[in-house]
Amino acid sequence: MRSKSVTLADIAKELGISSNAVSLALRGKEGVSDELRERIVQKAKEMNYTGSSQPHGCILALIPYRFSGAEDAMYNSSFYHQVCFQMEAYAASLSHQLIISSVQPADESAVRVPPLLASIPCSGIITVGNLSREYCHMIQSLGLPYVMADQYYDDLTASSVITANTSGSYLLTSHLIEQGHTRIQFFGMPFRTSSLEDRWIGYKRAMLQHNLKPLDNLLLHSSNMQWDEYNLIFKALDELESMPTAFVCGHDVTAQQIIHTLSRRGLHCPDDFSVVGFDNIQSPDILGLNLTTYNTPKRAIAETAVNLILEGNTHSPRRIQLYGEMVFRNSVRPLQ
Repeated sequence: MRSKSVTLADIAKELGISSNAVSLALRGKEGVSDELRERIVQKAKEMNYTGSSQPHGCILALIPYRFSGAEDAMYNSSFYHQVCFQMEAYAASLSHQLIISSVQPADESAVRVPPLLASIPCSGIITVGNLSREYCHMIQSLGLPYVMADQYYDDLTASSVITANTSGSYLLTSHLIEQGHTRIQFFGMPFRTSSLEDRWIGYKRAMLQHNLKPLDNLLLHSSNMQWDEYNLIFKALDELESMPTAFVCGHDVTAQQIIHTLSRRGLHCPDDFSVVGFDNIQSPDILGLNLTTYNTPKRAIAETAVNLILEGNTHSPRRIQLYGEMVFRNSVRPLQ
């Protein structure tokens, strides 16, 4: 009988370190101390690690169809695609294969087990984006190592990796206040995803700490996925009692839609209003807006999610929050 190949995750488990550290050491990369590198190399020899380039395991990444396959997918070729690409490349560097699969709306509603699990032995599952609570509960019940990327549920004890959404939105809102803005409207649908809800909380925290009244719009608090965001934004703008001087947006796509909608009404950014986004999406049409935003750590989210899967069940479930950074561009006009 052929013995089971030793993986990077096996070596990491023996030493109580991350698979990433093992990979860096065995590939001669920077990022680990000389002492740790020697320990890793020695352990690899003891375990007869061959360094085979063939994939040793498979990780399944599930992403909602509305964020991947739909022609009008909000994040098409942007945030979630960047995260998935980074996960795929990083897993390959650790001799693991990552398979990305869209979850169809019917399968999500019926809470069906992903069909791929019947034909492919998986070492773990990563869900990317806001799949329903019931669907995520079902994935967790399968008993495989499970990580949620860019999402969490407070009543679901599964590991998750998220951006520091509240802090990021707080910093963006505070920046607008420092520039003299006091009538600042949050635009996003906070009850659709945990990320948007946390960003809404960050906005409100900054406003209240500066003794300013948060400008809420009940229409934008709808969690009904049948409403597409563009129509919600259009209707919400019509309902504004008076025009804010600035908008804090749940993500860059929302900022783009607000800028385009108001432009058709004769208002232009930043002369007539200021806007900040979130995510730092690198698509040409959004970069052309010179949008002040918060750069989400996409690569760190991807690599941390993969590392958690490869660690298996050696740790209790954790919610890991990763900080990004402010990106200052020209979409904010000082009012002083």
